[in-house]
Amino acid sequence: MSDASLEVDEQATSVGTTLRNARVAADWTLAEAANKLNLTPRAVESLETEQFDRLPGMTFARGYIRSYAKILGLDADQLAKQFDVTIGSGAAVKAVQTIDQVGESRRMSRGILQFGFFIILVVVLAGGYYAWQTLNSADKADASQSAVFDRVEVERADGSMHVQTIDEPEDQALALSLAEPLEPVLSAAVELGTDESAESAPNSAEATTAVHQSSFDLSTLVPGTGVVEFSFENECWLRVLDGQGKEISSGLKRAGERVQVVGKLPLDIHLGYAKGVTMLYNGEPFDFSSSVRGETARVKLGQ
Repeated sequence: MSDASLEVDEQATSVGTTLRNARVAADWTLAEAANKLNLTPRAVESLETEQFDRLPGMTFARGYIRSYAKILGLDADQLAKQFDVTIGSGAAVKAVQTIDQVGESRRMSRGILQFGFFIILVVVLAGGYYAWQTLNSADKADASQSAVFDRVEVERADGSMHVQTIDEPEDQALALSLAEPLEPVLSAAVELGTDESAESAPNSAEATTAVHQSSFDLSTLVPGTGVVEFSFENECWLRVLDGQGKEISSGLKRAGERVQVVGKLPLDIHLGYAKGVTMLYNGEPFDFSSSVRGETARVKLGQ
């Protein structure tokens, strides 16, 4: 089939039909196309029938379409744009719903953290009061022992320590410990993310964060940074370090979970159980099979 006729087909037919027609014209079977793409025949069939919900996610589907188009000699950018138009409205609604869910999770986490801190404070103060009472009934001559029990260290929300004397009113101690608003401690390894972190990370060369299930505009990617998207078919321990050796994602990922990580290059990735893990690097499928050793894998991207 000529390039001109392929271009006409791309514009006149759906993405899936265009891919299927080009494969048939190349005289490839589904299995042969799947082998070239390092995918399963079922995944290739899902692309051709536009059953994108059978794939790990829309971002992965877009990357597969681009790769499929390239090996078939089609215009990958044109088919990607056609795919965006096809699923654009649905993706926008999903993005809004995801942001709402993240905001609700953050509010719940803040409430739980505040309540937990209050309980810990009460326990610490009760223990200190009991120690003070015991000390008063003990031998007054032991001055060093008295110095140990007449004060309690209470950790504030910002991580600093407040030395709480036993005779300081309880309400005053509570006011000091809650002097600053509580915020969930979001280190670079916390992968729940927030809407603020998802927007700020790609626009700051110093920012590195991990975000759950959120789309990423590659056109805003800062030079020297990269974005990796993972899809897990099985439980897998994941650890990602950025180019400065900072841990930006770590923990056990569940089957069906998807994670997106943005960070300074090179990214050092450790997979505890590599089977069933799919990766996209800067929007393109990435084959890391050569890095698998037994059941684990270690991959470095952007070197």
